[in-house]
Amino acid sequence: MYVNKLMIGFCFIAVTLNAHAVKVDGTFTAIKSCPIYQSFTKGHNPGDIHTVPGNIYKIVEENITDGPWALVLVPEINDSRRWVAKECGVTKIRSHTEDDSDTQSCNTPNTYDSNVLALSWQAGFCEHSKFSDIKPECDDLNTGHISVTNLTIHGLWPNKSGCESGKYGKCSNVPLDLYEDTISKIAPWMPNWFYSSDFGNHEWSKHGTCQKLNDDDYFLLMQRLAEKFDSSRIGEYMRDNIGNYVSVDEMESYLSTELGKDVTSKVELRCTGSGKKYINEFWINLPSEINESGTLADLVSGAKDKEKFRGNCAEKIYIEIPGPK
Repeated sequence: MYVNKLMIGFCFIAVTLNAHAVKVDGTFTAIKSCPIYQSFTKGHNPGDIHTVPGNIYKIVEENITDGPWALVLVPEINDSRRWVAKECGVTKIRSHTEDDSDTQSCNTPNTYDSNVLALSWQAGFCEHSKFSDIKPECDDLNTGHISVTNLTIHGLWPNKSGCESGKYGKCSNVPLDLYEDTISKIAPWMPNWFYSSDFGNHEWSKHGTCQKLNDDDYFLLMQRLAEKFDSSRIGEYMRDNIGNYVSVDEMESYLSTELGKDVTSKVELRCTGSGKKYINEFWINLPSEINESGTLADLVSGAKDKEKFRGNCAEKIYIEIPGPK
């Protein structure tokens, strides 16, 4: 009889806790692997799902105000709403809300619906922007101490509908802490890493904290994407035309023929300098779920088209030569 009363009492407490669940807007950053329950009162965890250390999850409820359990979203599983013990990570509650709608929230991690991959032509970026004594990689490129003729990484930017351009960002305060092996792989594609972690920290803080990968996987994904585009006709075209003026229309036509219009329709050029005639970057629309296994057409499949390939560039643009003039 004592056991039965105890079980009844426990069930009453569990029902009471769930009845008082509070809707919130916040984030949970896992610091260790812990089970994520469909029902924490029953210990029910279909699929034996665990948190991934370093991953950031959106919190939509607490079991009670400032209680020990958080209801988080786990997008990669079908029953995406799961309970996790707050002691397993770092919890940041921004506000208590009347509903769990976050369509206008532009700093909630892992709620993005698309990505933009920004790849730079380092010579055009360094030689026609005001980075003297600011970016050491540019100083060394311009003086000839280094030479960069591959496309380099500006960033991989998660975006969210309903947020103004560039406003979806800064989703948590999780610090960047890359393995040395990751840095050695990313540095040739993001040359600031040869000198400091400043630019990497900026990209992680503003953009990386808003997506679902941990910091090492995020930067290594950028490296693989940059290498994929650089080894394509896009990178080859740039190297074949170093030191030449090219027609943007002819460039678009060539790449459409070589790669297909499905690819070039997702690409926008960005230029800098006098008259916007020095090519600086490629901005490439990608879907939220990035498929690396196939062609470039597979990679961009599902992404929105850009308004125009030319972007902000003049009709004829110059592909800058790395090094001193």
